[in-house]
Amino acid sequence: MPRIARTPSVSSNSSSGSSDTADAESATFSDWASSLHGAHRTLSLFDDSLLDSPQDAVAYDARVHGFDLDQVLATLSLKDDYARIRLVNYIRKEKPQAAELSKTIAKDHPLFTKDDYLIPVVENDPLLQVTFDDSWSDDEQDGFVPAQMQHPSTNAPAAASTPGPQEPSTTTGTSALGSRLKELIQALGEDDDAAMQRSQDTSSSDDEPSDIKGKGEMPASGGKAKKPRDNDSYYFDSYAANDIHELMLRDTTRTVSYGRFILSNPGVFKDKLVMDVGCGTGILSMFAARAGAKHVYAIEASGFANKARLNIKNNGLEEVITVIQGKVEEITLPVQHVDVIISEWMGYMLLYEAMLDSVLHARDRFLAPGGLMVPSQTRIILAGITGQQLWDEGFGFWDNVYGFDMSAMRPTRCQDGLIEIVNAKEICTTETIVTDINTHTATVKSLDFHSDFELQPLPSSDGTPTQIRAFITWFDTFFSHDSSANGQASPSQECSTEFFPDEAYERAVEPVAKTQGGADVSFTTGPRGKPTHWKQVVFMLKQPISLEQGQRIKGTFNCIKGHDNQRELDVEIHWRLVNEEGEDESVMNYEVFRVN
Repeated sequence: MPRIARTPSVSSNSSSGSSDTADAESATFSDWASSLHGAHRTLSLFDDSLLDSPQDAVAYDARVHGFDLDQVLATLSLKDDYARIRLVNYIRKEKPQAAELSKTIAKDHPLFTKDDYLIPVVENDPLLQVTFDDSWSDDEQDGFVPAQMQHPSTNAPAAASTPGPQEPSTTTGTSALGSRLKELIQALGEDDDAAMQRSQDTSSSDDEPSDIKGKGEMPASGGKAKKPRDNDSYYFDSYAANDIHELMLRDTTRTVSYGRFILSNPGVFKDKLVMDVGCGTGILSMFAARAGAKHVYAIEASGFANKARLNIKNNGLEEVITVIQGKVEEITLPVQHVDVIISEWMGYMLLYEAMLDSVLHARDRFLAPGGLMVPSQTRIILAGITGQQLWDEGFGFWDNVYGFDMSAMRPTRCQDGLIEIVNAKEICTTETIVTDINTHTATVKSLDFHSDFELQPLPSSDGTPTQIRAFITWFDTFFSHDSSANGQASPSQECSTEFFPDEAYERAVEPVAKTQGGADVSFTTGPRGKPTHWKQVVFMLKQPISLEQGQRIKGTFNCIKGHDNQRELDVEIHWRLVNEEGEDESVMNYEVFRVN
């Protein structure tokens, strides 16, 4: 499958020639990362510039276009949420010139009485949410409305409540108002399911145990806890039981690939000092010992270190392998440097669990100059999929349940990345690399990343538009005996999709045929390879994308560590449709997800 090289940054269509536009376009990722959880990136009202927050967007429009949204509303004494929502949606829908609007805008402008402008033009528009907080009203009746979204008149005594020209009339009944606001809330991104979960989280007992899930069954970050939780302790404890290790050992793609590389490169391991970060059962340490390592230091932070010692002793390797229990950031070694660091640190979508941070710390502390990192390179791949099976299972189910329409039960969005095994036939676009990590040179800071991407539809046999219900990610892993830049796979280099039988664990791993200098190994966790315990991560979209031949999806993929649990991931995907000439054919869309 061809991959598309990373595309240049999204260009602005603004007619302004000022440097402010260029500055907005070249906003650094560190700025985005630091502001993600305070506010969402926001599209300018008058051009295609994407700013770090609603406040930045308002300031940018004031500076570049001479239109200050907040100042205009204040000058007109229109301080309620309805006026703001209507004005923002009016500008986005009707696209007036900023200078002309500044001259004609008035308190009695017809836009302030039209309910059509209560419907968002841009999904999840942060400019419509900037005055809202996360607390909910105590009113839990059907049609409930967040307290901060209620118009002031609904909070005032009835005798003093007089509908103004900017308010929807209350003569139509509170149910109509509640219905309209529920639609608005959902359009802004807070669906009933999320609101109900918020209510449950708030009212649940402090003593209730949190849900746990994930590769190592890490506790979910949501919910209310009586005491602050140590996510590191929960993480390490999740690897202290046999089940997770059996799951990983039965993953023959994973284990055979590591074993093949280690055993096929005696020149790398013979008489060398090796560190195994997060040794678990000790399997990689024992591969290294079998390959002739002088000594292996097996580091394990969880209580499973005792099991590793027993495994090593039972195989007669206790003289070659030393198990050290503790965090790699805190342990000391009897030697100053090691020649090789091996580790199986990868999580869902590669970076979940943040174990690579610890591996890089070990590299900087203990790896000798010119030493080798195993694996040496990993990359995250993005593509579009039909997502039809996942849609049918999770969403379409509610359309017809024993002859009844239960579509009201259907989730309006999916906030979490779905850990699923996807059929390769569902891939319906080209693939692109969104991050490529050289473990010899990567920094912890670089693991938070953003990348421009471009996806094209695969040829259609009948010429019909391609329907994309989700984006999918997976990762490829490369093992090279060369620690220099020459050992890095090029973007066009394909990853091995070799299938190892499920029963491969029943026999010893054999080295591959010898090649001059050493043998390189790779494996993929993508749909075209054998399913692994990592599966793939799928991001379901609120609305499917209909992609015509000749159209492309251009966007930005942003990924940072979770703000409340550094071992989870926050993902923000921005995209729009463009034609063959690169001209926009849709507005910018974006959605935010959590990988947990």
